[in-house]
Amino acid sequence: MTAVTELPQILVIDDEMGPRESLRMLLKPNYQVHTADCVETGLKLLKEKQPDTIVMDIRMPGISGIEGLRQIREIDPHLSVIMLTGFGALETAKEALRLGANDYIAKPFDAHEMQQVINRNVERTRAHRTSENAAAEIKELNNRLLQQLAQKERLAALGQASAEFVHDLGNPLTIVWGYVQLLARRLEKSDEDESASSVKELKIIEQHVRTCRELLTMWQGYGNVEASPPRAVSVSATLRDILKGLAPVADQKGIAFRVTICEDPCVLLGDALQLNRAIQNVLINAIQACPEKSGIVTVSCTQKDFYVDLRVEDNGAGIPAAQLTKVFDPYFTTKQATSGTGLGLYITKKVIEDHNGSIKVESTPGVGTIFTIRLPLSTN
Repeated sequence: MTAVTELPQILVIDDEMGPRESLRMLLKPNYQVHTADCVETGLKLLKEKQPDTIVMDIRMPGISGIEGLRQIREIDPHLSVIMLTGFGALETAKEALRLGANDYIAKPFDAHEMQQVINRNVERTRAHRTSENAAAEIKELNNRLLQQLAQKERLAALGQASAEFVHDLGNPLTIVWGYVQLLARRLEKSDEDESASSVKELKIIEQHVRTCRELLTMWQGYGNVEASPPRAVSVSATLRDILKGLAPVADQKGIAFRVTICEDPCVLLGDALQLNRAIQNVLINAIQACPEKSGIVTVSCTQKDFYVDLRVEDNGAGIPAAQLTKVFDPYFTTKQATSGTGLGLYITKKVIEDHNGSIKVESTPGVGTIFTIRLPLSTN
């Protein structure tokens, strides 16, 4: 079965029946021809049929061809329009060209010339419409690709957030697990002398369960444009709380803390929970880096004029120079054997920089690693 190809459409606007019908008969074999005896009717057919070319007389009663051309251009600025001009109307035809007509033919017209001019203008209109359609399709495709890219970026960000969330919950849960094991051993003894200490450890467990709950609340609001307002946070007090919570984890590995914390509260404006997670990440990393039974983590908190320095040093295996520049990259980890996620130091760096601070690392293989966090203090 042969496919039917749609014929191009021509609209003839002429108040004289003779030229109008002559054009209809001439063009009928190769085109769909629509005719109108005035500009008003022609404009209606233009909107209804969307022809490929218009052939229009310049001089007509009522709305002239020149005015009709202006209105056609308002409807479709790129449609091919051929003006028919009678004897003595050459200047008017030239004016029509200046106003946007694509061609003009004098009456009486030559049939062969008319067909050539119409063929040329139909091809012109169709080529322009094809390019416009292609441009529209490309624009739509580009918009769809941008939307998909934005969606993938949102999903990637959500995936990153989910991974960070899992990492964040891991730290307090590690502490909780350490205390649960400690309490389980003590409760097996059922000594009354242990009850007071057990109550204290239960409070620490409760504190870290609360931290998990707060982290969950924080990540449920991930992407919320309204960030929580900064509050006064004591860096030295935060560090003491973290060290207290990590003590049983270090004890179980036989790791000793050597701690020097200045008496000043070292207050800055920020997010207490975020700073807690950042500092805790560095300390847990140090504990995990140390050798069991002989590990030492040296911690200091020193106030300077307008900032506070937190220094965390371990006596672990150290980090090779080739890897040192990557330690803050997301998903980079040297803890494959212990299932590290590679997000702890990435999270820490992001939090510290969000508080206008800095973090640097120094390491000597076989000797250990030093992390230094510097945070600006509140001037109020």
